[in-house]
Amino acid sequence: MSGSEIEEENILGHLHAAMKMATKATHENPGISMDVTIAPEYACLRTMMLEPQNPTMWNSMALVYLMTGRYEDAQDAIERSLDLDSGIAWTWSIWGDLLAQIGDELESERAYRMAMELGSIEPHVLNQLVRYFFKRKNYSETLELLEILIPQNLEDQSLWDLYTACFSRV
Repeated sequence: MSGSEIEEENILGHLHAAMKMATKATHENPGISMDVTIAPEYACLRTMMLEPQNPTMWNSMALVYLMTGRYEDAQDAIERSLDLDSGIAWTWSIWGDLLAQIGDELESERAYRMAMELGSIEPHVLNQLVRYFFKRKNYSETLELLEILIPQNLEDQSLWDLYTACFSRV
């Protein structure tokens, strides 16, 4: 792992611990005027106070907003992260997820492509791109991605089926 990956993993570990603390505090102290559903957001915000210029914190915040259906807030958080550093594949992956959720498939695909161009070989990113490419009948690119994805998931029969379907059409 590179130094930045280790740093990001440490930050995410701290974020996870802070989220647990906030959730636990909410359950143990019913007098706290905080709804349990916003405890992770509260934890992210508290953690972000330590490092407001860290894109990983903004990405984490965007994920919390994305998971709670607060898409405008997620968009603001991702845009803040991109303003700080547009060279993080994870940010583009989250951006792709957000755009897919709001139905903007073209821009979602562009975001996933950017994540891949920045070096992401995460199965989620590749799966999303495979889905978009296959839908547009771009079988050669679908095959290229499947050749990266299948070795990561050898037992996923749906990938093999998709590979066979694309191969027969090329």
